[in-house]
Amino acid sequence: YLKSLQAVRERSQAVYERAQQDGLQHFDFDKTKIESVADYVISLIARDYGTIDKVPTHGRWRSYCLALGGSDTKRDLVGEHVAKWKESGVSDWECARRVVDLFVVSVLIDAGAGSKWRYTDSLGVFERTEGLGIAALRMFESGVFSSSPNYPFQADALALVSLTDEALLEGFQVSEENPLLGGANRAELLRSLGRAMSGGGAKYFGGECECASHPARPGFMLDYLAKSAVEPKTVSIDSIWEAIVDGLASVWPASRTQLDGVSLGDVWPCSTLATSQAEEGEGISAGHLVPFHKLSQWLTWSVLEVVVKLGGFSVTGIERLTGLPEYRNGGLFVDMGVLTLRDADRQRGLMQGSGGVPHFDGFDPVIVEWRAMTVVLLDRVAEIVRQKCCDASGCPVPDMFLSRVLEAGTWKAGREMAARLRPDTKDPPINIISDGTLF
Repeated sequence: YLKSLQAVRERSQAVYERAQQDGLQHFDFDKTKIESVADYVISLIARDYGTIDKVPTHGRWRSYCLALGGSDTKRDLVGEHVAKWKESGVSDWECARRVVDLFVVSVLIDAGAGSKWRYTDSLGVFERTEGLGIAALRMFESGVFSSSPNYPFQADALALVSLTDEALLEGFQVSEENPLLGGANRAELLRSLGRAMSGGGAKYFGGECECASHPARPGFMLDYLAKSAVEPKTVSIDSIWEAIVDGLASVWPASRTQLDGVSLGDVWPCSTLATSQAEEGEGISAGHLVPFHKLSQWLTWSVLEVVVKLGGFSVTGIERLTGLPEYRNGGLFVDMGVLTLRDADRQRGLMQGSGGVPHFDGFDPVIVEWRAMTVVLLDRVAEIVRQKCCDASGCPVPDMFLSRVLEAGTWKAGREMAARLRPDTKDPPINIISDGTLF
């Protein structure tokens, strides 16, 4: 249950219900300000896209659609590669596999980079998620993730298990003057990806391609989906989720929350759900745990676009995915006054960081409560956006609506608000101490 998408929304909803009864332990909650967040999101949609139906979906592909040189026209770096591959005779199916390979690797190394790191490229200087994305693309192009010199445009288990910290840090241009948070941990995540795909995840990631050794690849997930489709080219979101959350289960650090000896991934004890102080001291029990699976969901949102656009699948049940509880989405609700960190926690967080922004470990009760509230608040904002942009005007609700709200609105709003309020660092109002494996 705790690995399911259903559990993410239900457990976060339980925390939200406590908030409505003034039962949060670390934040004050002002429900009246949710609508102002939605209105801000709507203003960004109007500014940048005109209408919600013109907003692209949220996923890793957006990091590769860049407006360069002050032009309003964006270059689609992934689309350019796909066009070149097809011109050289690569099949549509293999093109889709390659993009899945890139996105899975790129997402796994996309945890917060910190405010000091930059990536310098021929296209410009990039920071944070865009910089990590471009760095991953350049490494992908040069065959860093491939075991076959003749087929550089793939990420496979043989190459990933032998990837060194030094190779990845060099690809990220890391130096004393250009530090990246959790660089070595990112390399270990990719080595774990290689082991997972060739081990317990072989059911999802094993297959055959032109590469003679046929090593396991993330892109072979498409072949698994084709075999598991109930109808030709129609799959449930549950099939994609199963491949990611079960097939990649061993990727996550063993230090994550465990229940009965099983590592659960991005699942954390939440003291807000304890009904008494005695329960808070009892240790981990299933009833106190809140799952987020943020990285797995970010991966699912990203792969979903490839599955539909390049793989030609129809996907059912997409509404079960949730908004992403990370620092941009969550920071928006703090910066706009929906959530206010209580003073005792703020002082504690300030002692752990610098720059006037409180810092907490990812497992800290403050962060768990903040992330749980973010999941539900994103749903609430999306509901208001739908009412004002679609229901009120009689316009049809576009598919993957929540994904479009995340892309055009909440994530971008969180980033813009942070830049406005903290221009020197553009940090969120609360920083999560990063180990390179958690957003």
